[in-house]
Amino acid sequence: MIIACDTSSVICSVAVSDKGTVLWEKEATGGQIHIEKLSPFIKEALDYCSSEGKHPEALAIAIGPGSFNGLRIGLATMKALAVALELPLIPIPTTDAMAYGLTDKLSGTSRAVIYSHRNFVHYADYKNSPSKMIVTPEFKYGAWDQLHEKHIDHYFGKADRGFDKWLEGSEAQEVQTKFVHADAKASFVALLAESRTDMGITDLDELEPLYNAVYEAKKWVPPQF
Repeated sequence: MIIACDTSSVICSVAVSDKGTVLWEKEATGGQIHIEKLSPFIKEALDYCSSEGKHPEALAIAIGPGSFNGLRIGLATMKALAVALELPLIPIPTTDAMAYGLTDKLSGTSRAVIYSHRNFVHYADYKNSPSKMIVTPEFKYGAWDQLHEKHIDHYFGKADRGFDKWLEGSEAQEVQTKFVHADAKASFVALLAESRTDMGITDLDELEPLYNAVYEAKKWVPPQF
């Protein structure tokens, strides 16, 4: 039995899974709701486990890429729970969870896309297969007008905060016609974590989220007068 959460986007969700089946799930959507909703959802998940006479064997979390505040709240909460319950915490990349939820719908090579800031996105390519075997690819980072490549059969992700407007434009037509909207729900995180129990982390100090934005430090240059 695994308790999983996803706070990497505007969705706050918690789920309980066991042996490939989602037994319990709850979610809410809205800006800056994670600090309000996550702890009560987790308490309900723990109460559900107790009512079934079972104890979770591991915890799982969508580790990003995602929003700074959402990931920080989610990771801090799940780290505290992992310490309290003495359980390993399994990190699942957000795009892996998205890809898992689309394995029955897409074929070929699909490119996961998560908006970062300005006109930049994170993206990663997945080989879809009916076996639902998800292999974490290398993450890339660049401008959204660099997304299109001929060998990509589908694009998927959450189009928001300006990226959605770009998709509606004529220059994005080759991406827009192949774009599938997808979310990384806690249920996908939990089910995927069941196949990755060997990746559970107990040394939680080493676990850091993958944030949406990539920042580069620049050397300060004194002004010219």
